[in-house]
Amino acid sequence: MAERFPAQILQGDFGRATINTTEQAIVEHAHREFNVIIKLSGADTSLQSGSVSLTVDDDSVVLLNPWVVHAKLPSDNGPATILSLFLNPSWLADEFAETALHLDHLFPDPRVARVDALRETVNLLVAAMSTRSLESPGICEARLKAVVATVVRHYAKLDGDSLALRNTRPTDRRIRKAIAYIHEHATENPKVGDITRSAGISRSHFFTQFSRCVGVSPRHYIDSLRLGIATRWLAGTDRPLTDLADELGFGTHSNFTRFFTRHMALSPSEFRRRATPLAHPDRQ
Repeated sequence: MAERFPAQILQGDFGRATINTTEQAIVEHAHREFNVIIKLSGADTSLQSGSVSLTVDDDSVVLLNPWVVHAKLPSDNGPATILSLFLNPSWLADEFAETALHLDHLFPDPRVARVDALRETVNLLVAAMSTRSLESPGICEARLKAVVATVVRHYAKLDGDSLALRNTRPTDRRIRKAIAYIHEHATENPKVGDITRSAGISRSHFFTQFSRCVGVSPRHYIDSLRLGIATRWLAGTDRPLTDLADELGFGTHSNFTRFFTRHMALSPSEFRRRATPLAHPDRQ
């Protein structure tokens, strides 16, 4: 029988780290964080990114740059236990200065062989998360940084060639205005008509130009923002789920739960039960 790990979620300035066991599919989505995906036990599973299938197995690591659209496929052969790291680009640049100039395209390959050094650092992180060694948050934080340092050292592209991949998307003042409006109104689930009016762009042109400039659709962008707000509120507050659903523009608790579960493979209440914020001592 495959080893199972107590589920745990860490949330902090770095982003989010989760251990989750599920057979469930996750809908197509994208996010602004780098995503490091490592199988811990159970069945192999797969991600789909466009026409590319990425198998998550015992010998590989999946590495996704920001705004890469992907979906998790159902695990047909049983549940898979996965460690998934969502790393904020700004945190990466602060903690690993060598990455700062390469954050548009840090990982050239979406699937790589798992090196022994990564197995060792992952095992230490998982042990800390699974046993809830959180009376000393520094343990989890140090082990998380060791995992990320190993990933950066072995898999990141840090030479000058990656600079050619920066700033390749077109810019558009109207799209910048649209993004500013989306961020200001993210908790209201902004409507396309309101966004386009604020930016002075036609609805028909908006979708094409947004994807060209940002790399994802407006819907994926908005969903990512709302999900990020939801996870921070769930991990950092005890506010009722009905209040969160209302403030995020879902209308009903059931709509919020459906949206969250389809994107996270667990319910908001389960996420809250498992989540632990890793606050820096001077920010507590």
